[in-house]
Amino acid sequence: MHPDIIVGKPFPDLTLPDHRGELITLSELANGFPLILSFYRGYW
Repeated sequence: MHPDIIVGKPFPDLTLPDHRGELITLSELANGFPLILSFYRGYW
């Protein structure tokens, strides 16, 4: 597990590409509201 990810602590403010390929931070995406991240492993 990455050392910045700690159970019970705020998630790091990552910058990831959106569906258009534009970079967006998690804080911009959440816009002050609670946010749930779900990671899936495998192929669709």
